[in-house]
Amino acid sequence: MKPVLLLAFYSLQAAILIVAGCATLWWADSLMLWLIWTVGEERALGAESVVHLEGGGRLLTNPGAMILWSIPFWILGCVQISAGATLLHDCYRRIAAGRGVSLGEK
Repeated sequence: MKPVLLLAFYSLQAAILIVAGCATLWWADSLMLWLIWTVGEERALGAESVVHLEGGGRLLTNPGAMILWSIPFWILGCVQISAGATLLHDCYRRIAAGRGVSLGEK
């Protein structure tokens, strides 16, 4: 019974990692805008790349810098997905080999 519970626990963790990675990749542009807002648009993109509009709005005009600010979220999402896939692969490899999923077994 113990290996089945551990398999379920590991599988749940892997699924959560994969879903979190997909969500991070899906919302990378929103996360990038939040990060730029946190740092400050002028500081992150350059003062010449921020156009102030009437009514308080801002137009961000440096797509290259915005892509650079998105890269950390793309990397994070890919790492989360690969960690989940690695966890699933290792768990099922251990079950297939008949060794169970105990951490100390060789």
